[in-house]
Amino acid sequence: MTKPSQILTTLLLVLMLGGTCFAASYQGQVLGVDTVEPQPYGDETWETQILTIRLLSGPHENQTIQILHTLTGHPYYDLVVKKGDRVTLEADLSGAEPEYYLSDFSRKTPLIIITALFALSVIVIGGRQGVKAVISLIGMGLVIVTMILPLVLRGYNPILVTVGLSSGLTGLFILFVAGYSRKTAAAICGTVGGLVTAGFLAYLVGKASHLTGLSSSEAQMLQYMDPSIDFQGLLFSGMIIGALGAILDVGISIASAMEQIKEADPDTDFKLLFSRGIAVGRDLIATMSNTLILAYVGSSLPLLLLFQASQSSWSDVLNLDMVASEVIRAMAGSIGLTLAIPITAFVSALLFINPVDKSKDVSN
Repeated sequence: MTKPSQILTTLLLVLMLGGTCFAASYQGQVLGVDTVEPQPYGDETWETQILTIRLLSGPHENQTIQILHTLTGHPYYDLVVKKGDRVTLEADLSGAEPEYYLSDFSRKTPLIIITALFALSVIVIGGRQGVKAVISLIGMGLVIVTMILPLVLRGYNPILVTVGLSSGLTGLFILFVAGYSRKTAAAICGTVGGLVTAGFLAYLVGKASHLTGLSSSEAQMLQYMDPSIDFQGLLFSGMIIGALGAILDVGISIASAMEQIKEADPDTDFKLLFSRGIAVGRDLIATMSNTLILAYVGSSLPLLLLFQASQSSWSDVLNLDMVASEVIRAMAGSIGLTLAIPITAFVSALLFINPVDKSKDVSN
């Protein structure tokens, strides 16, 4: 699972560079792969190939080109292609003759397929609500790309921008999906309360831990390109966005459950309804906290295996900037979703119980 902070920093880098530092990128399909005999006194571990590629986009679309491609034997850097593979090519068109270079595999088709399957499954199973969920997800992505990222690049505080826009976006999302109702109001209050709590804790503990926000290679590259960005704030913003989905899930789940409880037992009072909401929330805490923490652990497995293989002291490992950032990210998000439960339950009980029932409960 790709971490939200990694997605955020990568998108920031792309937007900041604006494509000016990258060569033009085009699609192609491999028609043939021919191995060149190794040259005398050459490195025997390297293999040189001649790739025949048909261009699928760009100014030379449908033309066939041949390029030299070298395999070094390193699994991370080598692109082992075969006939029929779709690839991405970078081109230098400034000279008299265009020069093309193999850049990467083209992943557009599988990404489109898995995204279409996701949208189809949500719509088929969720029906009208599924359609709303897909539209809302697209809206959230657009807000991140067109509002949060540009504002951060312009020098605005990343935490204030993320918390403010995420809170407003959360309210609009819940209104769009659930409609205007007391359940919606309760879910918004609980979600925003948990989100603000997670952001506040991430900021306080991150400051106290002297996190730099530069532990990832993406952030280091971005710092080289634009050192004026608040990278510590950017780290905290990633923590907030990472916790948003889980907190939103808890807020809506508690509010929906309490609405059903009230409809099933119209005579329930404030105290009983609130306690039932907390009881539902306790079941959610175990599952949602594990989901959030295990998601971060799963994305860091190679790093953890590296520490395990090197027999590093775990106390020293936890003290590292990159590891401490992930611990704070997981803990702050878990605390935020935990506190969203009593907030949502309390607001739901206030809204679902009429004033007469409340006065009777208080007098008892």
